[in-house]
Parts: sequence; C-alpha cells; structure tokens
Amino acid sequence: MDYFDLVATEAFNRKLTSAEIEDGLTIAAKNIAECIGTPQQTDRTVVLLSRFVYSDTDRCSDKATSIALGILKTLGREIKHSEDITTKRALEGFLDIAEQAHSRVESSNNSGPGIEQNNYVSLICEEALTCVANAMLLRPECKQRFSGAHGFDVIVRILDSKSKSPTIDFLCGRCILLSLASSSDNIERLVTSLRLQTALAKKTRLYLDQEAETLISVSRFSPQQVMAELLKASMCLCVGFQKSVGGNKNISDDSIPPEYAADFAQLLSVSLDTIRLLPVPSAGHLAEASKQAFSIALNFSTLHPETIKTLWLPDTGDRWINVDKIYNIFDALVKSAVGNKSTKDNADTANAPGKYQVELTPVTLVLVRLMAEHIDVRERILERVYPQANKTEYNKLPVDRSGISGRLVRLLSIPQGGMLPGAIGDFLLTLLSQDVKQFIMATGYGNAAGYLLARGIDIPTDVLKEVGSGLADQNPVDPVTGRAFDQEEIDRELAAMTTEEKEREAERLFVLFERLNKTGVIKVQNPVRAAQESGRFHELSSDEE
Repeated sequence: MDYFDLVATEAFNRKLTSAEIEDGLTIAAKNIAECIGTPQQTDRTVVLLSRFVYSDTDRCSDKATSIALGILKTLGREIKHSEDITTKRALEGFLDIAEQAHSRVESSNNSGPGIEQNNYVSLICEEALTCVANAMLLRPECKQRFSGAHGFDVIVRILDSKSKSPTIDFLCGRCILLSLASSSDNIERLVTSLRLQTALAKKTRLYLDQEAETLISVSRFSPQQVMAELLKASMCLCVGFQKSVGGNKNISDDSIPPEYAADFAQLLSVSLDTIRLLPVPSAGHLAEASKQAFSIALNFSTLHPETIKTLWLPDTGDRWINVDKIYNIFDALVKSAVGNKSTKDNADTANAPGKYQVELTPVTLVLVRLMAEHIDVRERILERVYPQANKTEYNKLPVDRSGISGRLVRLLSIPQGGMLPGAIGDFLLTLLSQDVKQFIMATGYGNAAGYLLARGIDIPTDVLKEVGSGLADQNPVDPVTGRAFDQEEIDRELAAMTTEEKEREAERLFVLFERLNKTGVIKVQNPVRAAQESGRFHELSSDEE
C-alpha cells in the first residue's frame, strides 16, 4: 500500500513497521508525479516533513529516510505548493539530517557497516542538501533563511572533513554559491570566524590531487566538476568579501585589501596550481575549473602582502613557473580564437569574442596585472610578443603578421567584441609601458583608434609626424599603418613606378589628407602641400616629362 494511504488509515493506533514504511515509500515514489501541482503536493509535503524532518517518527531505517528525502526533493522542484519545504524550520531540519548523516559516513569510512548501508547514509546527506539547494533556487528569500539556519556553519563542518564525497562536496559548493549570489550581511564572519575560504581551498586541493594522479572517478561528479563548483563558490566569496570591506573602507582598488589577502593565501595557491596543472584541451577551450581559477586570481594583487607576492612569483625554484604557464595558456587561446589569417580572410575571427570572451578575457587581465606590477614580467612577455629575432615580420602590416602580435591586433579591431577587445588593448598598452605612441605604431592608427576612444585616452596630436624604432629595433615605423619602413623596399617600389603612377599616387594622398582634415579625423598639415611649399616637390613641365 502507498505510504500516504498507510498514514491516512493509521487509525488503529498501530505503529507502522519498517517493512511497511519502506515498501509504502517505494510505491509512493513511483506515483509521486501524479500529485505535482495539485493540493495533494502540499499535503504529502507536510506529512513527510512532520514524520521524517521535524521528528524521527518514521525514520525506521536509512533506506526509508533516503526514499522520503528523495520524494521531498521531487516535491520541492516546483515553486507552486512548495512553501512548507522552504521555511526556516525545514531548512534547519534538512541541514541537521545532512550533518548527522555525513558524520556517520566519516566514522564508517574505514570500518563499520556494510557498503549498502553506507551508501544509503551518503544518499541521505545528498538528498537533504539537494532539498536545501532547491529551496534557495526556487525562492530567493531562502538564501537569508539558510544563513539564519546556521547553514554556513554546517557546510564548513562538512567541508572540513579530510575525506572526499564528490556529490556531497559538489552540493556544499552549490549551496554556498546560491546563498552568496545575493548580498550577505555576515560575509566578514564567514571569512574571519568560519574561515570558509580555507575550507573551500583544502577541499579543492583534495580533488586537484586526485585529478593530477589521473585517478578514475566512479562518482556522479568528476573531480574537475567538483573543483569547478567549489571554485565558483570561492569566487563568490572573494567578490562578496571585497565589496564588503571595500565599501566600509572606501577602497578603490579592485583587489582584496592587503590586510585581508593573507587570509585567502590557500585559496590563491590552489587556484594557481589549478591553472598550472590542468591541461588546456586540444579544442582550445579551458576546463571549467581553470576558468574559475583565473577569475579568483583576478581578485589578488601580485605585489602585496609578501605571502601573496611569493605565490605569484616564488622566491625559490622557478620564479617564472606561473607567469610562463599563464602566458602559454593565453597564447594557445589566442591561437585557437583567430588562427593565422588576417581578419578580412578569416570569417571565424568575427565570432571569436563570443566563443572565447568568457575564458580569454580573465586570462588577459591576469597578465595585464602581472605586467603592470612587475617590470621584469613585462620585459619577459614583450620578447615573446615582439621577438627581435624575427625583424622581417615588422615589414608587414600588424594585422598580417603571423605571430601572436598579429592575432592580437585582429582581436583588438573586431567591432562589437564585448569586453575582449578592450582587454587585448589593455594588454598591449601595458606591454608597451603605457606609451600611446608606441601602441599606435605597434597596431596601426586605424586599429588603435577605437580602443583609445573607448578608454577615453587622448591620441597625441603629433603622432602622425612621429616615427619610432622601439619594436622593430632600429627600423622606423609608419604610425598610420604600424608597418616598419624598409628603405630599400621603398626605393625598389618607387623605381618600378612610372611617372604617371607617381603623379596619381601623389594626387590620391593629397585628396585623402585634405578629406581627413576637413572631417576632423586628423589635424595635420597635408604632407603633399608641405612638400610643394618647401620646394621639395614641384610639377613637371612638358619638357621634363
């Protein structure tokens, strides 16, 4: 007989047996879909809460309890008629059941009851945490109830265990993520008292070690999936805490204040190790855990305090272990995004920001911060982006260069590219020591103008009169095109031109500069007119022709 029918006819003052409860719940679980969205949904929710959550009346076995919680999980997926399952009292009950079950799993990991019973105990914890997560997902007000029900205290105690329970740990991360998605009044307590960031870091480290050992996971969630969820929760904690202390102290920097950063050292450490140890898939996209690790790393200065600085740039061993790995990931993502062809020949380039923005933008901004705060990092990356050994590349237009510098210019100049072109511009400008003239010469005026305008950076009025030699060694650079001058090549081109071709080119340039001056795009003296006025250029007579 269906469990709810048994409870309804329990007028004989006889306590239900374990077999009746288990069999009745099994039948009820099969029929539960029939009552979803009807008044019966509320009635059955109340029965299960009163007999399994608020009391242990029918908790005759772990199997029965896990089935009952599974039914409540199903009933709690619909917002209609779910009021009872989302109350503070219900959340407290679910959290209490989850913690008790997890404690039993912990104590029986090495010795204790058989595997089958242990699986039921784990399932109890999983189902109870799922009910909590569903409640917060359905009703925003439950996020505050979760905190009021000491939900974070329970979650930290579960995470502090040294063992791995992938589904349970994933659900812990999900509960934290959902609760912190809205403003939390006591987020400083989570950091300073509960040390939530440390619990998240230690648990993430366990799964990173498992992933590094290439151990096979037979759980519902892989190590990388659990890591990603825990790191998402960590990211929420970092951002929320930064806003909390920043708002109180009027901090303008976009990183966690130095006096608190050391509290997050373990979290930054596991994030950098995740970046370094997880491979970049052949398809060119980052693993979800790596994406979250980069987002977390963005919340930290690379200069202070010393404990944080040495995580970025170790004092012992390989100083460049993190910088080189981050740059290699950046290079691989850029290469996957735009390939080797110029923008006009590569249809996929226009779609690159949409496909790669989420993962490439944080990677780019991490490098920007490292270069901005460490000159030696900037110099190391400068040589990789603009290698002096390959000088012939600078005779090409920036967008046509085969190396990473050409790909970056293509990304920079993509219209409606969201945040990515701006991040690429920040990268190049920082790489060139914030020198706007060098930036224009490295990318070409047309490619640089949009970025500079968007960032509110003034374009030097004399930039079109300037030539530079910084990137192409001693070769002067045309600031309009970003192409290095090759006098021998220019002489050959001029020698090959007829007199009529030279006249047409001079006339074309004259008209072009006059039009640019009139439209206000640039305000410089027309070079053709200047040549005429200085006597360096004159019309040929019919005899000279």
